[in-house]
Amino acid sequence: MRNELTAALNITGETRFYVVAGDPIRQVRSTELYNRLASDRGLDVVFIPLHFTAGDAEAAISGLRVFKNLGGIIPTIPHKPGFLKVVDELSRRARMVGAVNSIRCEDDGRWVGDIFDGVGYVNGLRANSRSPEGKSVLLIGAGGAGSSMAFALAEAGASRLLICDIVPEKAEKVAAGVAEYYPGVAVETGSPDPEGFDIVANATPVGMRADDPYPLNPERIDPGQLVTEMIMKPDVTRFLLAARAKGCDTQVGYEALKGQAQANLEFFGLI
Repeated sequence: MRNELTAALNITGETRFYVVAGDPIRQVRSTELYNRLASDRGLDVVFIPLHFTAGDAEAAISGLRVFKNLGGIIPTIPHKPGFLKVVDELSRRARMVGAVNSIRCEDDGRWVGDIFDGVGYVNGLRANSRSPEGKSVLLIGAGGAGSSMAFALAEAGASRLLICDIVPEKAEKVAAGVAEYYPGVAVETGSPDPEGFDIVANATPVGMRADDPYPLNPERIDPGQLVTEMIMKPDVTRFLLAARAKGCDTQVGYEALKGQAQANLEFFGLI
């Protein structure tokens, strides 16, 4: 089915391909966006979804290593930490976060890893005149996306971060990293209570399914808060609908994806 993002692709014998790897994969929208951008720029590349489980990751990665026309990999849930272990070179940002979501495949066979979840999220905020500078942020989720967002928010000048995760040790590890690299940011861990925060950010996959619970009690949200998502499908989650019903300003996950596009295409050397 065609939509406004559908690209007219001309795949040739010289086409380099890029994969978006995840489990599940049906929710991914980046292939649509990136193919549209590539088509608009006349680039001889194609982005495709690749679905494999964490249990098959080792075999999949070994297979990917042999392709000479593989230009890059965009790992998503649950593969970001796993791909971290197999790259040959890491950016400082990826080392801080402890995950990758973008890998550039060099002509000499080396894989170079970086992570742009947080950069994309902050870019999305700024593009919509919602800079996090000087703001307090409740961040729910300390996985690959949440960790990246924590460091990007700190770098962007957020004044306070409360990091929450169902595995407290994960939140504590990210908070310790933020405190080490950005000592000017007041960072703590705890339960997801939004009271007193300027921005509430859901960085978990909770909300992808229609029967998912809320990442926090929406009755605790204040009408003056900005509530944001990283989830791409559905476009507007139940959590954002509940926040809008409370009178909150909201930002959908697709804004973060758009924010990643420029950084990722530059990293791949496509623009």
